[in-house]
Amino acid sequence: MKNFRYFSFIILAIISQSMSGIFGKCAALSVAPSIIAIVTNMFYILSLGCLGLQAIVWQQALRYFPLSVAYPCISITSFVVLFFAAILFNENVTHMNIIGLIIVTMGIYILFGGEQ
Repeated sequence: MKNFRYFSFIILAIISQSMSGIFGKCAALSVAPSIIAIVTNMFYILSLGCLGLQAIVWQQALRYFPLSVAYPCISITSFVVLFFAAILFNENVTHMNIIGLIIVTMGIYILFGGEQ
């Protein structure tokens, strides 16, 4: 149970970083190109809040995991963002996107294979 609590820091970092990107896209689509409009946009503020939370939980993750283990886990953010980009923003998922995610997955698997 203790290991899951520590791993939850990595999970929260992934979720926070993914949500920051999604809120950033929402902000970009909903605001006029003016500094005041951008800074006061709710999606932009949520994006910054998610980045702040990600920074806090990431520091906790690094306390309990080696950087060589924790950092590849952040690559999972690519899966989350690609999934939500297709669903929320109707962005195309190409064969190259899928191949890229497969390569990332293989790399994570290879990195974690050395930890056992």
